[in-house]
Amino acid sequence: MDIRIERRDAFKVVGMTLSVLLHEERKKKLITTLHDDFNERVHEVKNRVKPSIGYGIFIDPPNYDPETDPFTWIAGVEVDDISNAPEGMKGFEFPEQLYVVTTYEGPKGEAGNLYGALYNWVRNSEYQIAGDYGVEVYSDDLKELDSNHIRMELCLPIKKRI
Repeated sequence: MDIRIERRDAFKVVGMTLSVLLHEERKKKLITTLHDDFNERVHEVKNRVKPSIGYGIFIDPPNYDPETDPFTWIAGVEVDDISNAPEGMKGFEFPEQLYVVTTYEGPKGEAGNLYGALYNWVRNSEYQIAGDYGVEVYSDDLKELDSNHIRMELCLPIKKRI
């Protein structure tokens, strides 16, 4: 697993959201359906900053327990203004941040396995997780290989341990 540390600028995203329990998502693959639904409506999003880039972002509630707490998933795109989100979509802002980043290539349904490996790397490093979210970045450079495979960057916010 190729891992790098990168500082990324603040960004704004408009997209469709889903609140789901982890075990429910693993069984029903609801995030894939959300991305498919969003892709059918992406043309409605105005003020796009980088038209060739899409995002999948999770946001965990405080003191997240994956067994009992739903998390929020965003299928979205970067914009310069979140105030005019189309009906059924929401805007989100993320700060400038240091991230641990790795690239995934493989079956769509198995990208989740990379999360555990990346969290384990952070636990054994000089860093710690610095937020309740994580970002998947999809672009023309990291585009779908076929309908069952993807390439993407997975980014988790970090900071140096105290």
